[in-house]
Amino acid sequence: MHRTVRALLSAAVAALSTTTVLIGVSAGPAHAENYGSLPLTAWAYTDKAQPSTPKPAPQGDFLIGSSKDAGGLQHTGRAYFTFDLTELKGQVLHRLTFYTTERTVDDCSQVAPIEVWRTRPVTSTTTWRNPPKELELLDERSYGSGVICPGAYLGVDVIPAVQAAFGRGEKTLTLGVRIRAGSEGDVRTGRTMSPPRLSYASNHAPRVSGLKLKYPDAGCGTLEKHPSAGSWMQVQATVTDADPADHPQITYAYWPVDHPDQRRESSSPSLGLTGFDEGTVIAWTARGDDHDDAGAWGRTCYFTVDTTAPATTPTISSKQYPSADHPGTGGPGVPGTFVFDAGGDTEIVGFDWDEMDGGLVERVTANRRGGRAKVTITPTRWGSGRLEVAARDAAGNRGPWIQYRYQVRNSSPSAIFDVKGVGLTSHITLLSRLPETTAFGYAVDGAPEKRLPAVDGRAEDDVVFTSVGTRTVVSRAYAGNKLLGSESIQVSVTDAPRITSAEFDWNKDPVEGEPGSFTFAPGTTDVVFYLYSIGGGEEQSITAGSDGRAVLNWTPDRSGSFSITVNSVDGSGRRSQPAGTSFTVVALRPDVSVYSQGARIGDPIGVSVWSYLPDTVAIVHSFDGGPQITSDGKSAYFEVVAAHAGDSVLTVWAKRADGSLSPPVEEVVHIDTAPKVSSRGPFGEDAVMQRPVSFTFTAAQEGATTFRYTVENGPEQTVPVGADGMTTVSYDVPDGTNWFTVVVSSLTADGTASDTNTFGVQARDPGVEVYSPWPAEPPGQGGAGIAGQFGFSAWDLTEVTTKFVWRVNDGPEQEVAYDPWAWETVASYTPDRAGENTLYVQREFTDGSRSPLKTMPFTVGDEVARR
Repeated sequence: MHRTVRALLSAAVAALSTTTVLIGVSAGPAHAENYGSLPLTAWAYTDKAQPSTPKPAPQGDFLIGSSKDAGGLQHTGRAYFTFDLTELKGQVLHRLTFYTTERTVDDCSQVAPIEVWRTRPVTSTTTWRNPPKELELLDERSYGSGVICPGAYLGVDVIPAVQAAFGRGEKTLTLGVRIRAGSEGDVRTGRTMSPPRLSYASNHAPRVSGLKLKYPDAGCGTLEKHPSAGSWMQVQATVTDADPADHPQITYAYWPVDHPDQRRESSSPSLGLTGFDEGTVIAWTARGDDHDDAGAWGRTCYFTVDTTAPATTPTISSKQYPSADHPGTGGPGVPGTFVFDAGGDTEIVGFDWDEMDGGLVERVTANRRGGRAKVTITPTRWGSGRLEVAARDAAGNRGPWIQYRYQVRNSSPSAIFDVKGVGLTSHITLLSRLPETTAFGYAVDGAPEKRLPAVDGRAEDDVVFTSVGTRTVVSRAYAGNKLLGSESIQVSVTDAPRITSAEFDWNKDPVEGEPGSFTFAPGTTDVVFYLYSIGGGEEQSITAGSDGRAVLNWTPDRSGSFSITVNSVDGSGRRSQPAGTSFTVVALRPDVSVYSQGARIGDPIGVSVWSYLPDTVAIVHSFDGGPQITSDGKSAYFEVVAAHAGDSVLTVWAKRADGSLSPPVEEVVHIDTAPKVSSRGPFGEDAVMQRPVSFTFTAAQEGATTFRYTVENGPEQTVPVGADGMTTVSYDVPDGTNWFTVVVSSLTADGTASDTNTFGVQARDPGVEVYSPWPAEPPGQGGAGIAGQFGFSAWDLTEVTTKFVWRVNDGPEQEVAYDPWAWETVASYTPDRAGENTLYVQREFTDGSRSPLKTMPFTVGDEVARR
């Protein structure tokens, strides 16, 4: 139980004075407690005005102290309540509160001394004159002046009283409530109280049992006689809890018997023995804890520390699998006995062994100390087998591992199934490669084996499966009665129909519009019709023939991927599992891709064509009403050129082996009326910063007389269309512009505008980057007569750069050839004066032109050159 106790106190309770004490509320959150209220077995209200009249099990509120009724008669009351404690027996008590609240008060200004007593049990004869004997005053409270009135809460912790009752062997607790004797007759102290309750929060503490050594497998032991345990040891205990939703944990405690001060605790059953000497006797115990309460510690057990492993390596032998040599012995499914021998070492009581297949290490006990043990291993596959074994002493210590290798002969038979379905005759074929095979056996799902004689290493049989599902079939080969080998396979049985088609299959090329058929064969008995759906369409039915088969004729009306799903339905209306297959239908028309984006009049437009028809021998096309042009093969790439703006039709056919053409594919190629634009800079189509670039406009609009254009959002300009339909304009490219656009359209004489062409141009940078060892600002670097080097470089237009031309101040112009393989081109320079200087440098290009002049100030220092 992971729950939390919360004290839910009303505002009235929160307002109680410090004279009211709430007892029994848990100080912290609980996780596994039980909550409830104890049942009343008897209760009585007594009245001095009716001293001999019993009132067993009355209903409603009860009177304590005195009060007068409407007729002036004074009543003086007390109340007694007997609670059944049975359900708390054996539990830890966290809270146990007897509580009630005031209903009415005659005079809130008068302090009322209230007492709660433990008394004798209520009986059917309980009256004012024959009350239960008061045995023990449990609590006193003073209510009235200074506290909530009426409505005060009376809560009394009765845990000590209940624990004492259990100690006396009592099953009930009776509590009496009254006003103190000296004030009981004063009507100012009288008050009525609500029917009380005795609420609790309790918990069953967990218990432990079954303490023993788990590894090595031994008992609990006594101080005088106990087992030994080594480094691999584990202890074991069982914890139980009467509260079903609890999840108790176990804590283990252990210590040297002669040093209880060295006690250790662990939540793990693997007790750490580090620090304990060989031969130390360890005492240990355990207890449970459910997060609320810890149970009692269990019995004390003992073991002696022994961590010394045996030195003996066991021997391993097997008559069935004696060798690792090829071809081996036995076979898959043929069990073999392996013998482990301790060679008389009496320290050894058993062996640990492992097939080295990723499984767990297993243990086997020797027939005597220092003796032997046998294990049976049945190989599941042929080939190399491995086994490793280690000796084990009584303390569970493991000696060195030794490995044993053996070879399993490839002797298992092969089972081939032709599964027809449910209730139909399926077929099994059994094959063996061993010439000594005389018989086969097979068993389905653990049924009795059926034997078949082997003829030339082969046997066949009919099998009828009665239901769908996966069947485990074990097949065996025999030489006489000797098992040669076995194999286990999984066979899937379905009642789904079988679908076959000569035309529509994954490895066929059915053609759109060409008919074919599907054959549905039953996968179960009594099939009367089939339900089928092709290409996700509506489900339809077809009647089965007398042999349960049906033939569906179908002609695909489109190309693409298809799937067919089929169910059979028998005479009782039962629907089978679905069968399905997929296939692709080839299009009659070829696939055509036209790459016309951005094309203008006179531009070549690329076209790719592919035909999937299996008998295609050529691709035929015609553009804009022109002649048919043939390209051999199933695919073709060609170019067409539009002679006018607007729409032109490209028609493409696939030519088949018989000379016929497929239905045509028509693609509309649209060439808009925007002018075609080409650019020319100093070194090609690209522009260069701070150099002019020219644009040639070619009209596509019929009757165009004027070109209207803007360059990079500049002012709109117009130029006339030349006689040849072309005009060239120039534009000076500003520095720092690496990309700009030209937007151009044409106009006819009546002002009709063409489509607009937005043409982008890259502008390349002719600038020079300079590295200087001399800084720009004083005090400078080096001195007159001290040599240095400038580094000239460029990141653009390097393919047309031939040299750098430079000078310092008014000195002579110098040249250095551009080195395309170096990070920078070096120019040596020896200053002839200190102070401020200026470098001037340009690039020279293949056309003889130069880049804009770059000016770079530098300062030479006052250092004196050495001679």
